Amino acid sequence: MSEKKKKECPSCALPVDADAETCPYCGYEFPVQKPAVKLVAVLMVLLLLGWFAVGC
Repeated sequence: MSEKKKKECPSCALPVDADAETCPYCGYEFPVQKPAVKLVAVLMVLLLLGWFAVGC
């Protein structure tokens, strides 16, 4: 039997399903991050690390 992954609601601290868009207990809306935003953030970190490595 597989258990669903859970995450903690930052508003009420109760466990909810990891894929939930809102908390069923308090109504907190989890922010949805677009995949492109993650990609841009990773690329920026890699560029900064490369820049610091070359500068040293």
